Amino acid sequence: MAKTLEELIILKRTALRYLLARESKLLALGQKPVNKKIANFVRKYEHNDGWSGFLDSFSEDLTRNVNIYDWRYENEKESVINKPRSYRLDSMSRNLLSSFRLRSRARGGRMAEAPVVTVEQGQLQGRVVNSPTGKAFYSFQGIPYAKPPLGSLRFKAPQPPEPWEGIRDASAEGNVSAQIDFFKKEYTGDENCLFLNVYTPNLDGEFLPVMVFIHGGGFVFGSGNSSLYGGDYLVEKDVVVVTLNYRCGVLGFLSMNTPEVPGNAGLKDQVQALRWIKENIHNFGGNSGNITIFGESAGGAAVSILTASPLTKGLISKAIIQSGTALSNWTVQKTPIENARNLAKSLGCESDDPEEVLDFLNATSARELVEAHEKLSPMELFPEVYNAFGVVIEKEFPGVEAVITEPFIDLLTSGRIAETPIMIGSTSLEFAFERKTDDLQVFIPEELKIERNSEQALEIAEQIKTLYFKGNHTGVESLPEYFELLSDTTINVDTHRHVQYLINVSKKPIYYYKFDYVGELNISKKVLNSFGLKRAMHMDELGYLFRNDLQKDVEPTTLDIKMRERMLRLWTNFAKSGNPTPDENHYLTVTWLPVTKDNLYYLNLGQELSLGTNPDKEKMDFWDSLYSKYYRIWDHPRSNNDEITLTSSSEPKIIESYSETVTVYSESSQFTESHTYVSETTEIVNENNEIVTETHEFITESNGEPVVESNDVVTEVTENNEAVVENNDTVVENNEPIVENNGRVVENEVVVEKNEIDHPKVEETVQEPVKIEESHPSQPPVTAVLNGDRKVQPRPSNEIKMVSRSNGAPKDVIRANDPPEDDLPKNIGVNKFVNFFESLGGKK
Repeated sequence: MAKTLEELIILKRTALRYLLARESKLLALGQKPVNKKIANFVRKYEHNDGWSGFLDSFSEDLTRNVNIYDWRYENEKESVINKPRSYRLDSMSRNLLSSFRLRSRARGGRMAEAPVVTVEQGQLQGRVVNSPTGKAFYSFQGIPYAKPPLGSLRFKAPQPPEPWEGIRDASAEGNVSAQIDFFKKEYTGDENCLFLNVYTPNLDGEFLPVMVFIHGGGFVFGSGNSSLYGGDYLVEKDVVVVTLNYRCGVLGFLSMNTPEVPGNAGLKDQVQALRWIKENIHNFGGNSGNITIFGESAGGAAVSILTASPLTKGLISKAIIQSGTALSNWTVQKTPIENARNLAKSLGCESDDPEEVLDFLNATSARELVEAHEKLSPMELFPEVYNAFGVVIEKEFPGVEAVITEPFIDLLTSGRIAETPIMIGSTSLEFAFERKTDDLQVFIPEELKIERNSEQALEIAEQIKTLYFKGNHTGVESLPEYFELLSDTTINVDTHRHVQYLINVSKKPIYYYKFDYVGELNISKKVLNSFGLKRAMHMDELGYLFRNDLQKDVEPTTLDIKMRERMLRLWTNFAKSGNPTPDENHYLTVTWLPVTKDNLYYLNLGQELSLGTNPDKEKMDFWDSLYSKYYRIWDHPRSNNDEITLTSSSEPKIIESYSETVTVYSESSQFTESHTYVSETTEIVNENNEIVTETHEFITESNGEPVVESNDVVTEVTENNEAVVENNDTVVENNEPIVENNGRVVENEVVVEKNEIDHPKVEETVQEPVKIEESHPSQPPVTAVLNGDRKVQPRPSNEIKMVSRSNGAPKDVIRANDPPEDDLPKNIGVNKFVNFFESLGGKK
């Protein structure tokens, strides 16, 4: 029988491993113990000579499996422990053991200064940090989530990280992506930049919601480092915060339209980070089933894309989109190969061959690439941002993962997005850049396909002048109106459209906001020129969510602190439950209602919270009318392609068709309208003997019959979106027939918002959209529902069970997982254990 504390612990080590570690940690943190008897036991014997031996024995267990032990009863009076199995200890148990060993040696109830966790690749040693309010939390920085994208991996999708030996230092942040620093205007960073940071209030106990932030910077610059995105305040609200770096600019978004370099490496970095987080975050006290992604500016656009990407299925449960969406024109590069050629030529490459261009760019240093990228022609309205390389609509290649292969608007309007709660919004005035032009035609959205200086363009420019400037759009006095126009056409209108499309396809709540608070913590005061305007601008809400170095000397007012508390509660409440205002209190004085088809609710985040409907209604109605009148979704390329097909007058007439299905559910009936939109282009000789091009657009029904409208061309078209040739008024049909199914056309699942110009209005009784089957009957329907809210399940009880095995007698199995508090005594037998130790002479 055991006669000393050491012998007793050896005998009962498996049961004690978790119990003693947990209670010792709680005592060190000054928190309430879970079990008072075990806590008293720890207090009594912490300085006992046998205690240090017990701690030393834990070190041996870190390299072998002690998660499960078997007991063999040789007689009624004595039991011995079997030799542990020769498997590596699971990461959770290793974390508990190492955490306990470090904390138990801390004095005065302080958290250990060098906490260690174990992830799939090895062990990480972080540090304890105090927030500005004095609360301590754990910080693990510079964690590699992928292989360094160097050498042959440049421009390519990230690869999983490699394991390391020993304990890796995670006390400092990793490299940022190679870029031109926004503030210093000089080269900084490195290609080896795929690192993330984890900030957590607890390393064990209850699994906490996880918030993953994706930084902005026009996909050209920026990082997730704590100089701008410190997670101090968010962690205080009992969430685990993750920030990350990804490849920016040409290194992250070069595309050659090939399987080797299809593009979007920077977005794939973000996907790889989410995969790593999903796999490892439980080791930091995070709930892998409750991950919220949120981002601002280009980060917001990235978040919107990730909600529509098949690669994130099962990785996210909620999303927050701040001041940026993939609907914005600045998000996507239209001619990636041309951009690559232009970059290579600026560096001295004369070849136009894609393979030679890629070889040349691979042989060029990262610094040369970044500096050459900066010198390319900037956006007309944004001279500060050089975004020749942004997101691309990837071509599909067998065996190659793609983030997005269709225009985002197609995915959004057809409902092929994650079925998750979404929070989305912008600031009241996003941008205040120096005026570069007085030509209002530059504000007409490019996707409307309106020719410059045409009658339509001049008319729209005049309407913009009247709406925003009341007739006078020049001079310094019109700058505030100019900034509003700039903000609307780059962020606000697209955010508004995003919300409206979501209403029609999502069954989950959508929370819309406008940030309109001006205080000392507004970041624009340090970053942007506000031209003396007291308006909330781009990035301003971030100063109330993150600690940053820009404001380390700023003294916030009482109102600023109250606003920060409101923002933190709204964002973290949403991450925890999907509802930003689960209950009203001193800070959250209103209930934030999600938008509906009847009411475009939004929360105004000003000095006081207020709930309204239809923000900037007059202006948004104007832009809605333009999109309704001029936007034709089928006029836009379905995939990324630089090649332009030219036709001459001698070639046959070309008819291009794009199928679009409108699915409606009514209380009284279910039906589907399927129209095929056709654009017919032909060259004719007019009365002045000039060759001109005429384009006719018309619509056909699902059965091939045309919809009779004035000036429409009547013809038949094929169903599979392929071009066909018309000859002698007879259409040569492709080999794919129209498939009918009880009057419904079975085609790709598409649900779009009905255009008021093209379609009759749907009755108010229209409710939920109904999804349609895939076009291939032999395949099961494809669902776009990603991982939604998953209820947090309690960890299994740390119970001792008698189990039957086919090859032997029943044996006790102890599982070292986190037990529910009230299950501890009856399952472990704590009272019996303590009494047993006392009976051995431990009590003096």
